Amino acid sequence: MPANLVKRAIEQSRNREPLVNAMALLGGARVLAAVDQEAAKQAFAEGVTAAENLPLAARHLELVLDQAIQLGTMADPLAALALFRRLPSGQHRLWPSSTGSMLLRSLAQSGEVETAIELLEDLNCETGDADVVVRIASDPALQRRAMLAARERWRALRKRPDFPWPALAQNDFYRLFSQHWQKLEPSEAETWLDEILLAIETDPDHPTSARFGEHVELHSIRDMHLFEILNVLSTLKPPDQVEAILQAHPDVADAARVYSLGLESSRAQQRPAPEGGRCGVGFVCSSSGSGGDRLSVAAMMAAQRGDPSAVQPLLAEARRLHLEDTETNDPNLIPRIFWTSYHACKVAMYWAGKHLGKDAEPLLAEIQDPDFALLASIDLAAGALGLPQHSGVLIEHYPKGNYRK
Repeated sequence: MPANLVKRAIEQSRNREPLVNAMALLGGARVLAAVDQEAAKQAFAEGVTAAENLPLAARHLELVLDQAIQLGTMADPLAALALFRRLPSGQHRLWPSSTGSMLLRSLAQSGEVETAIELLEDLNCETGDADVVVRIASDPALQRRAMLAARERWRALRKRPDFPWPALAQNDFYRLFSQHWQKLEPSEAETWLDEILLAIETDPDHPTSARFGEHVELHSIRDMHLFEILNVLSTLKPPDQVEAILQAHPDVADAARVYSLGLESSRAQQRPAPEGGRCGVGFVCSSSGSGGDRLSVAAMMAAQRGDPSAVQPLLAEARRLHLEDTETNDPNLIPRIFWTSYHACKVAMYWAGKHLGKDAEPLLAEIQDPDFALLASIDLAAGALGLPQHSGVLIEHYPKGNYRK
C-alpha cells in the first residue's frame, strides 16, 4: 500500500502546480527509497530538475532546494551531494547546518566514507557531525583524515569576523576530540590539547546554559568547552597543571567533583530518555497563541505515546490553521508548502499512517486543500513504513490582531 500510495501521488501531481509536483517527487523519492531504490533515484532526479526551475523568490527557492537535499539524503545521497555543491557559494557557510550534517551522515552510512570526508575538507560547504564519519570509518588513516578536517573547520570558524557567533558550531570539534583523541599519536594528541587549551583561554567568552547529566550546569562557553575535554586534560597533563587550570575555572572544578572526567563521565552515567518524552521534529505550533497550542501539544504527545485517537485532534488543528491561512482579509501569501496548516496536515497523516496503516487512507478526505491531501498522503505512507518523520520548513503566518508577544 505505501509504495502504491506514493506512486499515485506522484502521478496525480503532474497535473498540479509545479511546486506541488516538485515536492511530491522529492518527498515521494524519500519514501520509495525504502522499497524501490531505482524508482526513488528516478523520482529524486526528476524532482530536483523541477525544483531548480521553480519560479520562486530567491529565498523561497533556497528553502525548497535545502529541503530537496534533506530528502535526497535518503533517496540518493550522491545526487543530493551534487545538488548541495550546485548551490550558490553564498549559501555555503562554515558553521554546521542540519542539512549539511544530514548529508554527511547519509554519505558515511551508505558507504561513501571518503566522499563524506571530502565534504568535510571543503571549507566552502557548511556541515558538521565529523564524529559520525570517524565512528563509521574502519581505516585509521581515514579516521585521522576526518579529524584533521574537523580541526581545520574549527580553526576557520575561529577566524571569522563575527566569531564567536555562532559559538555552538564549535561544539562539534571539542566533543570530537573528547571522544576520539586516542586515535591520534600521543604526541599529536598533546599538541592538539595545547592548541585547544589556548583557544579556551584566549577566544571570546560569552554566556550560555549547558547541562550535563542531571547535576551539572555551566554558564559560559569557556567553561563548557573545558568540561568537554576534561578527560583528555586529566590523562595527558600532570595533576598539578590540571589543578591549576581548574582553580582558574571554579565552576568546572565543582563539575569535576560530580563527573571527574567531564563529558566522558556524564555520558557514561546518562540514561536513555523515555520514549515520547519530548516533542518530535514534526511538532506544529499554532500561530494564534490561543488554546489551540495546548491542544496540539497534548495531541502530539499522545501520538508519540502510540495513541491512535490523537489523529483526529491533529486533523482538527490542521483545519483551524487552514482557516487562518486562507482568511479573506489577511491571506497567507508565502508559498503554501511553508504554511503552518500544511505542516499540520503532514504531521496528522504521518501519525495516522504510523498508528492505523492502510486504514488511515480515508482520513485524507478530511483535508480541505486537495494539494495538501495529495502531499500528506506521502507522509501517511512514510508513517506506515515506519520511516522517520520529516518536517520540512515552516514559516509562521500571524493573522491580524493575533501577534504573539
